[in-house]
Amino acid sequence: MTPAHFQTEKHKEMDSVLLSSLTSLNAQQKSSLEKGGYKNLSDLLLSNPSDISRTTRIAPLEVTRILEVAYRERAAPINKIKDLPMEGEEKFTTGDAELDSMLGGGIRTGMLWEVVGESAAGKTQLALQLSLLVQLPPSLGGVLGSAFYLTVASQLQTTRMEQILNNHPLLSPPLCSFANIQHASVPTIEKLIFVLSKSLPQYISANDQNSPSSRPLKLIVIDAIAELFHTSKRTTTQFLVERSRRLSEIGMLLHSLASKHQIAVLVLNEVSDTIDRDTAPLDSGQIGYKDQFRWFGRAGSILGEDRKEATLGLVWSNQLNVRIFLSRTGRRRYLEESERPTKLQRSISVTSSNDSAGNQQPVLIRRLTVVFSSVCDPASCDYVVTAEGISVIPGSAVLLTVRHGVSTAALLGSVHDSVPPRGDLTRMPNAQLASLDIGHVVDSTAVDSRQSTPDNEPGDDEWDAFWERNELPECVFEEVANLTESS
Repeated sequence: MTPAHFQTEKHKEMDSVLLSSLTSLNAQQKSSLEKGGYKNLSDLLLSNPSDISRTTRIAPLEVTRILEVAYRERAAPINKIKDLPMEGEEKFTTGDAELDSMLGGGIRTGMLWEVVGESAAGKTQLALQLSLLVQLPPSLGGVLGSAFYLTVASQLQTTRMEQILNNHPLLSPPLCSFANIQHASVPTIEKLIFVLSKSLPQYISANDQNSPSSRPLKLIVIDAIAELFHTSKRTTTQFLVERSRRLSEIGMLLHSLASKHQIAVLVLNEVSDTIDRDTAPLDSGQIGYKDQFRWFGRAGSILGEDRKEATLGLVWSNQLNVRIFLSRTGRRRYLEESERPTKLQRSISVTSSNDSAGNQQPVLIRRLTVVFSSVCDPASCDYVVTAEGISVIPGSAVLLTVRHGVSTAALLGSVHDSVPPRGDLTRMPNAQLASLDIGHVVDSTAVDSRQSTPDNEPGDDEWDAFWERNELPECVFEEVANLTESS
């Protein structure tokens, strides 16, 4: 087999090493090898020893010794694990202590994170927030880094980012700046792949060489990847295969950037409605696609949260290290003073307001769930969106165990039950209703809060009069009963 079949980086490096440069071989050995057609190290190491012996007329035992000394001279030294640099341990804060605890200490670099949720759940809010917090010094939980924000179909929301910068207690203009956030638009898959494979590596290299004191790139945001795969055409097998290939290519490029340069990659994704169809039962021991994706694509910490699932399927899910699910629950609560996040009392809330009399109004509650993660346990919490960004309601974080109603619970329950509680999180066996909402949920359908019937719509009296005028004869019901009995 010739070296042309091995065109990896390591083989290319061996191609550049001439046998004449090896000090471990004597002149006679080098001359015999060269006469046999072996000039490069790759020619020698990638050939069969018997072929080398036959073409160079060197004894088989001596060929074995030549291969050993040549390999030993060029082999990379063996390093101890303790001497290797610690990768994946660098992390920066989310700006909320309880959320940091849920995520294993914050946002770790060298990993691919996904935040998935429906519109107005707070995905972009969190991305903007992290783009600023990554710039903080280590003393405040940051890494003194910069961010690169890629948008697919939207514009970078600088107005909202400025609001977070001016209101968050950890942020301030002297510490963070828009100058440390680069932005690019990637409206097509080809443009995104070009940026990830060409533009970003060149930007990172130029940033390191031209200005050693400049802030290194530590966060890449893609907002939002699912928009690249929207299509009005009929979904065919060919389309799904091509989508899977492109998603795998994008995932490979993102992981390469994350691991090589120790960058945290945050990808925003969309959701679709869950559709559970009755399918034929599988053989014993098999798990269908529908049941698999329930565990990796949905959240289920409270009632109704599993009505949405992440888009792009299992192929994309397998590219991720962490999936965070944001849900709009439709719940509102009056928060006690002890439950209100830091600075919530003196910040202008985006999701709640006071009435004309100055009375506090119920706050819109959203739900955050860690569906899966390689660095922390599955957990869930309530949060609110304020002028300072996303804030977790203190005391609402819970560790998740088995989600009931999933057919694979019997298979995976023992795994989740064996995970011990961590930190101050509370384990919640049956995640049906957030514990803090019991007795505090505001019923939006209460009589006092219902809107009166408009004048131009019929009330109950009008509908009664309508059915009196249009009542069906008794014979109709008798015919239906007879047809039912005969069938």
